[in-house]
Amino acid sequence: MATLKLYGIMRTMKSLSQEKLQTIYFGSLLLVFGILAFTVLSNFLIVLGLAYIAAVLLLPIYEKLVTYASNRVLFRRFPSTFAAGLTVLLLVVVVITPITLIFTKVLADAQGFYADVTNGGLNLGAVSADIQQKLSAYIPNVQQKLDTVAGAVSGFFVQNIGNFFTGTFDVVLKVFLFVLALFYFLKDKQSFVTMYRKISPLHESDDNRIFASVKQAVQSIMLGSIVVALAQGVVTGIGFALFGVPNPFFLGSIAGFMALVPGIGPAIVWIPCAIYLFVTGGENNFAWLGQIIWGIGAVGLIDNFLGPLVINKGIQIHPLFILLSVIGGITVFGPEGFLFGPLVLSIFVSVATVWRTKTEVQQ
Repeated sequence: MATLKLYGIMRTMKSLSQEKLQTIYFGSLLLVFGILAFTVLSNFLIVLGLAYIAAVLLLPIYEKLVTYASNRVLFRRFPSTFAAGLTVLLLVVVVITPITLIFTKVLADAQGFYADVTNGGLNLGAVSADIQQKLSAYIPNVQQKLDTVAGAVSGFFVQNIGNFFTGTFDVVLKVFLFVLALFYFLKDKQSFVTMYRKISPLHESDDNRIFASVKQAVQSIMLGSIVVALAQGVVTGIGFALFGVPNPFFLGSIAGFMALVPGIGPAIVWIPCAIYLFVTGGENNFAWLGQIIWGIGAVGLIDNFLGPLVINKGIQIHPLFILLSVIGGITVFGPEGFLFGPLVLSIFVSVATVWRTKTEVQQ
């Protein structure tokens, strides 16, 4: 009897030992090949992330095109392929090409501004000596401090935007991979979701909540904040060009960044520019007045009309953290981090929200 018990105990221990060994073995395989897979794909994670953002935002357009193609004899056999291809084409023509041209002008403006500041400093000769004296009473060495700030800001733009355009082959490769990934993310959306669910150890309901939460967060941040800020930057830059402000593209991009700052916005850029036009324009020049009207009317009203139109009420993130994610993303990942940084933030907030909901339910 004792021998049988001992034999049973030894068999159980052997079984447990075998299961433990298998767990360690599979865990080691996952760790090693997971690191290798990440290493292989690491150079393309940002491209895939940007393609995912575009797929989430363009999904409604894609689904409408699928419905349209399904009802047409010519496209009935391949509606998803037709819809994905046309959606990508629309993105390239309507969004990517204009943004590339604008970024090129921003870089040229920033380089010219940076060269002027580093070589001779800001030209305050047009500002009267009386005003310069009053400014110096409140801000000692105002010229030097303005030169330092202007050089740092323009240098940041030149370095980060310039890096994107210096490697032509790298840019072409990234754009090609982005377009290709976006096409397949749209066309084979369900296949990617199924693949993720097979890998994920979570319940299907948890996966569905994560998908829905990430979608809401991406739409909230990208449409509700980034798109509005870009629109304000573009409109502000147009105003600068109309009324004769130097380096309008560069200053417009600064205004777009400042649109992400809570309670400040583009006004911190266009108001000093209006003052500059007033000081340097002479008695019969009313460009400064046009700049003020443009800033209040065209720029200020974007928040009231475009903001409520595109913002998603699902997940709200404070604009301060969106701004930090944009700056941090550019600093860490380069110019692509302008969108990749907010994506990382939105996924983190989404997963944290789902996890909190799950723990509250379990309690």
